[in-house]
Amino acid sequence: MEIDLSDADVVDAHCHPYRVDDLLARDPAAFETRCMFLGTALLSSHHAAHELTALVEELTETTVFGLALRRWLAAFLGCEPTKEAVVRARDAALRADPVAYTRRLLDDERVTAVVADEGYPQPTIPREEFERALGGVRVHRVGRIEPWIVEARETGTFDDTVGRFEHLVEEAAADRGLIAFKTIIAYRTGLDVTDPPSAEAKAAYDRWRADGWTETREHAKPVRDFLLRRAIELAKRHDRVFHVHVGGGDPDINLTHAKPRDVFPLLVEHQELPIVLIHAGYPWLAEAAYVASVLPNVYLEISELVPWGWAQIDQSLELILGAVPGAKVFHGSDEASEPEMFWASARLVRASLQRVLGSFVERDWLSAREAERIGRGVLSENVRVVHGV
Repeated sequence: MEIDLSDADVVDAHCHPYRVDDLLARDPAAFETRCMFLGTALLSSHHAAHELTALVEELTETTVFGLALRRWLAAFLGCEPTKEAVVRARDAALRADPVAYTRRLLDDERVTAVVADEGYPQPTIPREEFERALGGVRVHRVGRIEPWIVEARETGTFDDTVGRFEHLVEEAAADRGLIAFKTIIAYRTGLDVTDPPSAEAKAAYDRWRADGWTETREHAKPVRDFLLRRAIELAKRHDRVFHVHVGGGDPDINLTHAKPRDVFPLLVEHQELPIVLIHAGYPWLAEAAYVASVLPNVYLEISELVPWGWAQIDQSLELILGAVPGAKVFHGSDEASEPEMFWASARLVRASLQRVLGSFVERDWLSAREAERIGRGVLSENVRVVHGV
């Protein structure tokens, strides 16, 4: 049965800000590659092999998402569906008015607001600047704790660092535009968060500093675990949601300790706090779905799966929505450099939700009205309700 979500608004629950000048400075011929997972990883990772850039661009020509994006954009821009024609038409539209072009993309898929993780890129791009880049579309701010740890650890002693870090968290919480805090500890020392006493964290801090702040589980982990726990307590005090990167990412990820099962004990310990698993643990989606099905305050945001999981999206949404309350699932794009990612991701998940929820109606699992309500929730309403926006 056909479920129609074509008029549903979209709130992108996870993206990253960019500056218009940076957008215009990038090589226009490689924008398709920058939209692929391989291309995004080249931009964001400190461990990426940049000498393989030419190979990565060549591989875009056999990446299903890349080929689909080219055809979709050709139709949107009114040009032939070839790389040369799309690059030329896109670059002309972008340079004529980058803000107007971006707003056209957002309006075409009814993207009315985005939730932006300000931790990447650095230095932080202010929320107001990103709103201007998006043509006035509302930006909700997510404060990442890792840059605050870097800033705080330069202050002197362990106690000074803790005090400075807490001040930075409190300062961010004073901004009502900040709707959540976030950690990417999965990239640093792993999601298997311990509970070190202050004395143990202090001794590790001294070793970490003496080691030139090298990221090791021996020195850095006790400090990062200690500060993450302080941030969680402050999030509770200020009634903020907490976002946790769970699952894969670019080559910087600590993949050995990035699975949903690794963070499960911490989630059980803090069940009163709404916690969003960013990327829904992708590629360990079944683990994340299980976690969200047994812990009432754990939510799943599905970027990385969307758009880069591509052919897995229907079956993955069947798995997630077949196990997890629909109100606990959010759409996100993980846009990190190109405005087309907002548009393509929204288009992709809208169509997938229509197919998957339509099949649920055909199987007599849902009524058409229930299916539509769940689909609209995933696209926008759920993230609004949970974050109080």
